[in-house]
Amino acid sequence: MSERLRIAVVGLGAAARAIHLPAIRKVAGLDLVGGVDPFADPAAFPFPVHGSLAALAAATPPDIVAIVTPPDSHAALVHEALALGAHVFCEKPFVPTLEEGRAAIAAAAAAGRHVVVNNEFRFMNAHEAARAAIGTPPFGELLFVSMHQTFLVTEATERGWRGEGTRRTCFEFGTHALDLCRFFFGQEPLAIAARMPKPGRPDGPDYLNLLQLEFPGDRVAHVTLDRLSRGPHRYLDARLDGTGATVETRIGGRAEVAFGIRGGAKRPFARLDLAPSASADLFVGERRRRLATDPLDLFPHSTAKLLGAMVAAIREGRAPPCGAEDNLRTLALMLAAYESADRGGAAVPVGAG
Repeated sequence: MSERLRIAVVGLGAAARAIHLPAIRKVAGLDLVGGVDPFADPAAFPFPVHGSLAALAAATPPDIVAIVTPPDSHAALVHEALALGAHVFCEKPFVPTLEEGRAAIAAAAAAGRHVVVNNEFRFMNAHEAARAAIGTPPFGELLFVSMHQTFLVTEATERGWRGEGTRRTCFEFGTHALDLCRFFFGQEPLAIAARMPKPGRPDGPDYLNLLQLEFPGDRVAHVTLDRLSRGPHRYLDARLDGTGATVETRIGGRAEVAFGIRGGAKRPFARLDLAPSASADLFVGERRRRLATDPLDLFPHSTAKLLGAMVAAIREGRAPPCGAEDNLRTLALMLAAYESADRGGAAVPVGAG
């Protein structure tokens, strides 16, 4: 294998322009050799744009194909890329069904290639720092995880494939939250229970997700994804409660100055809080210690970290992180959440099936 790897991007829409193309530029030893999008204007990009993956491969065979298209197209493109001898870096959600996921894994094994799913939330500095705190003093052992999102739905947020189906919030974003629960606990959940109320819109999308995951040791994760809210946008706040301390993470930049009086001791305080995009803080009572922040380009930054880890693994002949086999467990968890909601919130045992 040459010292540098060639990557091609299939799908040149908003996600590619805002996340994947900037991420690729951050990864050392990676050359972008072209894109595939029959609807894109080739003059808008500084690299060759082809109408099909076959045409691109005929011009310059890629070592890696990044798939940044709607989820219902992922399975066919994964198989096509593998047949060309390329590794695959696929945007989430990976594929709509477990059957398609298993078929992709089998095809990758037969081709001797890797399929990685872009679970970039694991690679955000804030979430890496939270995970690293678990099991160390002063945090101790993880007991409970709580996550909360309020998301202001607009016409713009529902454009394209995201607004076309009734399986909306848990399918498109819940995969990130559920994957983070698995990442933080370092174990697979035993069961999931979900309520997805649709007040006033019984046939509409699942804009409200109330998810509860049961982990070994009577430990629990609770996730609220609220897209009914017309209030402030909070992309994702998480709280990890340990035996000795709590870690809070937050996605969403802020610059705040706070003054007040602490309860109990009645002591005045002043606090300056600067976080360009995401942060993690460790708390023991009112005492706070900043663990990590992320740069302003949060999503390209974290995607580049995962893509760089994939490139290093390919060069070293080992399995990369966030492989399709691992993502199949998150996919199974998301599908079990919809099954539970369809059954009125009854708990569903979880497994990759």
